[in-house]
Amino acid sequence: MANKQVVDNLTRKEYLFPIRFAVGWMFFDGGIRKAILKPAKLDPNSSSFVGGKLVNFLPHAGPFKDFLLMTLENRTFDVTFLTIFSYVEILVGLFLIIGFLTRLSAFGAAVMAIGMAPAYWLGSTCEDEWQIGSLLTAGAIVLMLTAAGRVWGVDYYLYKKFGDWSLSKKIPLLNLIKFW
Repeated sequence: MANKQVVDNLTRKEYLFPIRFAVGWMFFDGGIRKAILKPAKLDPNSSSFVGGKLVNFLPHAGPFKDFLLMTLENRTFDVTFLTIFSYVEILVGLFLIIGFLTRLSAFGAAVMAIGMAPAYWLGSTCEDEWQIGSLLTAGAIVLMLTAAGRVWGVDYYLYKKFGDWSLSKKIPLLNLIKFW
């Protein structure tokens, strides 16, 4: 009976691979397009600079308004923030694709997706942006709550060698956040 339960759990995690890959690819691709394929997007002297979108985002920024004002008033910080954000997108996406630190990476993906949520209606195809943002958020949360990287991922080997690792064993809420 116990072996059947293990097999059932593995099967369900296998079904999560397409979600893990899709969410990972969306973040990886978004970062690669800005940081590597089109570096003008991170160049403040370029008409393609993504920092210009922050101006459009400002009226709808809600709790992020003060942060955005500070960012827009400090060009160096603006470029640094957007560059770091792009490289974090690449890492989070790559880690999700290969199943490495999947839960922690999915947490990062969820934070980024939720942080961008107020901007989803600003583009010319806002319906698509809401759909993409909603699916990224939902997918990241599902991956964060499951051990999706333990099937067809590096996390399988980490879990096998080290068992479960959480952010903190002493603080109950942080004990719920697992690395893999």
